[in-house]
Amino acid sequence: MLKTLRKLTFRTLVVLNVVAVIALLIVGYSGRINPVDHPIIATLGLGFPFVLIANIAFIVLWVFIRKRMLWLPILGLIISYGPIRNYCPFNLSKEKPHGAIKILSYNVYLFDTWDDVEGKLNPIADYIIRSKADIVCLQEAKIETAKKPNIMHTLRKHYKYIDRMVKRNSGDDHMVLLSKFPILSRDSIPYSSHSNMSVAYILDVNGTKTLLVNNHFESYGLTEEEKTSFTEMVDGKVAVKKAKGKSVSLIDKLGKTMMRRAPQVDAVAAYVKKYLDKGTPVILCGDFNDTPISYSHDVINGLLTDSYASSGNGLGFSYNKSKMYFRIDHIFASSEFEPYGAKVDKSINNSDHYPISCWLKYRPKP
Repeated sequence: MLKTLRKLTFRTLVVLNVVAVIALLIVGYSGRINPVDHPIIATLGLGFPFVLIANIAFIVLWVFIRKRMLWLPILGLIISYGPIRNYCPFNLSKEKPHGAIKILSYNVYLFDTWDDVEGKLNPIADYIIRSKADIVCLQEAKIETAKKPNIMHTLRKHYKYIDRMVKRNSGDDHMVLLSKFPILSRDSIPYSSHSNMSVAYILDVNGTKTLLVNNHFESYGLTEEEKTSFTEMVDGKVAVKKAKGKSVSLIDKLGKTMMRRAPQVDAVAAYVKKYLDKGTPVILCGDFNDTPISYSHDVINGLLTDSYASSGNGLGFSYNKSKMYFRIDHIFASSEFEPYGAKVDKSINNSDHYPISCWLKYRPKP
C-alpha cells in the first residue's frame, strides 16, 4: 500500500512538473502574441514570475527526493532562457569606457510638487541634476507650476537643450527632453491614444545624427479601487470566490488596454525601422506600461537591444505602488551602441516609478 502511494505521489509530481514547464514556455513566450488578436492570452506575461518560481521550486524538490529528475525543471529553464534573461538578467559588471554617454528615463509623476518643502529644490529635479545624465527623457512631467516655478529655471542651468511637448488631452502633462547635445528636429509619432504619445528627436551626439524616441505608451488606467483590490488579493485578504470575480474583471481590463497599446508600439517600431534601414543610430526609452514579457517589449526588442537585459542585474522593477512590482520602464539602443551598467535606482521614491539609466558607448559599424 505504501509503495503504491509513493508511486502515485511520484507520478503526480512528475505530471505537475511537466505542467509547470509547459506553463513556463507558454507564459514566457506569450509576448509574441499580438494582443489585438488575443488580448487575454497577452496578459499571461504578467504571471511569469509565478511560473518561474514554480519551476525553481521543483529543482529544490527533486534535489531532496529524486535527483535523477532534476533534468526536467532544468530543461524548462534552458528552453526558457530568453524570457528569463529579459525578465531577470545577471551580467558581470564592466567599467564604462571613456566616451560613453549616460541615458536616464524617468516617469516623474508631475514632479510630485505637492510634497515639496519650502525653500528646498524639488527632490526629483535634484536627482536629475545629480545623475549627470547626458540625455534625460521624462514622462508625466510638469516643470513649471505656481508652487515650483524654479524647476525649469534650475534644469536650464544644467541642460542647454530642452524640449517639451504637451500630451494630447491630458491638460498640462508634458513629455520632456533634457539634453547636453543639440536638438536638430522633433516629430510626434502618430498613433491613436487619448492621452499617451511618443516623441522622436534627431540629436547631434558628438557629431553623429542620432534618433532618440521618448515614449509613454497606453496606461492601464486602473482606479484607486482596482489598485486596492489587487493589493488585497496579493495579501490574501479577499475571499476566494470574490477574488475570482475581481481577477476576471481586472484581466479583462488589462487585456483591453494591451489591445490599444499594441498598435502604438507597432507604429513606433515602423518609424524606428525606417531610420535603422538608413543606418541611423537609435536610442529609444520611456514608460512602456508593459513588462519584459509582453508584446510591446518583444516588438521593440526585435529591432533594438534592451540595455537592462544586456547590462543590468536582477528584477529591476521600476513601478513601485500597489504591490504591482514590475519593470515597465525600458531603455533600448541600436547595435551601434554597447550598453553598460543599466540600473533601476530605488534610492528615490517621490514618483510611482523608479528612474532607469544606463551608459551607452557608440561603436560605429565598420
